[in-house]
Amino acid sequence: MSDSKQNKKVINYLKTQTKEELIDLILKFAPQSFFDSINSQFASKNQAQVIFRDVSIEIDKLLADEITLYDPNKFERELLKHLETIRGLWDKLPEEIGEKLIQIMEDIEELFEEGYLYSNNYHKEDEYFESEEVDEYIYRFANNLPEEMKYNYLAKLKDILNKYSFSTFDSLEKKISRH
Repeated sequence: MSDSKQNKKVINYLKTQTKEELIDLILKFAPQSFFDSINSQFASKNQAQVIFRDVSIEIDKLLADEITLYDPNKFERELLKHLETIRGLWDKLPEEIGEKLIQIMEDIEELFEEGYLYSNNYHKEDEYFESEEVDEYIYRFANNLPEEMKYNYLAKLKDILNKYSFSTFDSLEKKISRH
């Protein structure tokens, strides 16, 4: 059965559920990062800074974890989990999050140069880790910035991406080149 047919069945089923039943399903099946993201949306400025600092520390640990750096799929899952946690902070800490995303990109580029994050298909079609989900996250973050920040941030991203030797962030580069 095709995915669209399965999705239609699921959507039709969900439409028959009450609001309370839908809430129960979300509480039962949603990942922890979903709850973390929602909670961070309602954080005070001080709470937001604490959440951001804690997630930044976890991301830095991930970027230094040699075992995970040899497993690009696990690295991507873990990175996205941490990034989702701070999604609710985009409007509270745009400068800090923007700088952290750039730092992550620079670290990933450096990790490639050191031989990390290569996939099991090395020397075949996909030679190294590429994450369209991470690219999409960064792109959506940039588009959600206040107008006065967006232009400068996109220009900074373009400049950084032009310097990279790996095509890890190709889909991001294509998206922002339209601006």
